[in-house]
Amino acid sequence: MFVKEGELPGIGKKYSMKTENGDTIVVVIHYTGKREIYYFEEDSEEPTAVIELTDEEARTLGTILVGALFQPTSDEEKIGFLMKHLAFEWIKVPKDSFLVGKSIKELEIRKRFGVIIVAVIRDENVIVSPSPLFVIEPGDTLVVVGTLENIKKFVKAVEGEKRE
Repeated sequence: MFVKEGELPGIGKKYSMKTENGDTIVVVIHYTGKREIYYFEEDSEEPTAVIELTDEEARTLGTILVGALFQPTSDEEKIGFLMKHLAFEWIKVPKDSFLVGKSIKELEIRKRFGVIIVAVIRDENVIVSPSPLFVIEPGDTLVVVGTLENIKKFVKAVEGEKRE
């Protein structure tokens, strides 16, 4: 991005920049502290909008624009954050598992293990977001999400606990 600076004798300084979409923003800073912001649409000689700000208003707006009050996060940052704290696992249910023949609600999987079943693969079918009343059968593949620690705990239970 290119910012052009110019002197305005007896007035102050002028800064102009072209936006990504071809529009131009011009900021005039007066020696008195007053600021004027001019917005020109692409190829326009006349400003579409003019905003006058006091010195204090300009500093407040600058603080907001620079991100001192709020810093947005990109989708990549959100995904990175989630991937540090979440894990997904596909767990095949053995025929002698304690899960067999019971509903998700009855098993209290979220409460006991801190994981959520987000999908179940049964034969060629994928059941996304299964109901709490969904009954687990041998051979189902459970797609679970949770912390790595909780998923490990759940996998250990599925592999170790046998049906009564």
